[in-house]
Amino acid sequence: MKYLFLSIFTIACLCHPANGQNQPGTLLPGQKEKLLYPSLVNRFYLLKNNKPCWMGAGNESFLLRQQLIIAVDSAYYWGFAENKYHTEELSYYVNNNISDTVLLRQADRLFTDAAIALCKDLYHGYKMHPWVGYDQLSGKYEDGNNEYLLRRLLTVSTAEQFQLLIAALEPAQKEYLLLKNALREHKEKEHKDTVTMIRLSMNYFRWIHHFSFEQLIVINLPEARMRYYEKDSIIFNMKVVVGKTSTPTPRFATVCDQVILYPYWYVPRSITFNEYLPKIKRNPSWIDANNMQVIDGSGKVMDHLNMDWSSFHSGYFPYIIRQSTGCDNALGVIKFNIVTPYGVYMHDTNNKTVFLSGLRYFSHGCIRLEEPLELGNRLLAGRLDTAYLQSCFKEQKPKFMQLEKTIPVFSVYMPAAATAEGTIRYYKDIYKLLR
Repeated sequence: MKYLFLSIFTIACLCHPANGQNQPGTLLPGQKEKLLYPSLVNRFYLLKNNKPCWMGAGNESFLLRQQLIIAVDSAYYWGFAENKYHTEELSYYVNNNISDTVLLRQADRLFTDAAIALCKDLYHGYKMHPWVGYDQLSGKYEDGNNEYLLRRLLTVSTAEQFQLLIAALEPAQKEYLLLKNALREHKEKEHKDTVTMIRLSMNYFRWIHHFSFEQLIVINLPEARMRYYEKDSIIFNMKVVVGKTSTPTPRFATVCDQVILYPYWYVPRSITFNEYLPKIKRNPSWIDANNMQVIDGSGKVMDHLNMDWSSFHSGYFPYIIRQSTGCDNALGVIKFNIVTPYGVYMHDTNNKTVFLSGLRYFSHGCIRLEEPLELGNRLLAGRLDTAYLQSCFKEQKPKFMQLEKTIPVFSVYMPAAATAEGTIRYYKDIYKLLR
């Protein structure tokens, strides 16, 4: 309801100018420009041969300015901060008759800056940094995204064209449209917590799908489910196991570059010291019982039964514990390498019963896959020898298979997600990130 009130109020203000009264925050002669994207604004006018876009004298330009302010006003509806888009300054320039050429130029640039900011947020997500711990992808595509948006904005000269541009920047997939409809429904019912969940999920969706990757993998942590896309269509999805609340799976955007068959599991130091070292000190043969090995820095396998385990502690242990290959390995028979600073990856598991649970938050941070061979065969374009893996050979040396091209992988926190049946399901805030 607030959105409707603000839109009506905005239109009323546009129809009744403020008779030259200065508004708080108005950009006046002599003041320094406070643009959000000054380099993009400069680039826009360079491409436009320094011609104005918004501050023409005719009714068409007035309607274009009015449409931008209405679009900015609607930013609240999507959960964006309204004051980000120079709201007060834009209203001042619309509500007052400006004749000074310097002010007109400043105003035109301010309108352009607001339009760029709004288009960017609608196109590839609003304030994604707090919701993505590691992002290897966005920086690589930022220049291309900016150029695309500027070129689209250059085609706008009427209110109708701007309205169509704003609509075109949103995703067109059915999943997003279902979320959009759910947002409308729950805003009308004033379900604030549900609205927050939907807005976050929509924002993630904008960000993930604006790249238009040919292939991509999305792991939704609250849902504990993975989706594999080709050309923005879901090819298959599967259950996954993700991190416990004490060892949550991180959120990231990166690539999968390699598949390892019959991988070793190199036990992380935290698990070594907190869980395994006390057991080994009590009984060194625990290593044999769990198909483990102790190796030194050169990769040499040590005779663990003749080591002085009482001398080792968290401050001194110059070795690595690894688990031998095979179906008993904690990583199963296939591992998908992903490039992150967290030391996590996607992999098979030797414990398939975990996928029977509805609450699949059991790992130390890695992502266990319900159907890893299906994913592996898809990423390797049919080159995966599934019979070789299903044979569960013992003591196989790991086989490294490079992907022909890297595949983007997103680990995200979308507490609302569309189902195949066309409904929206809401998931527990398992990592308590929404508080």
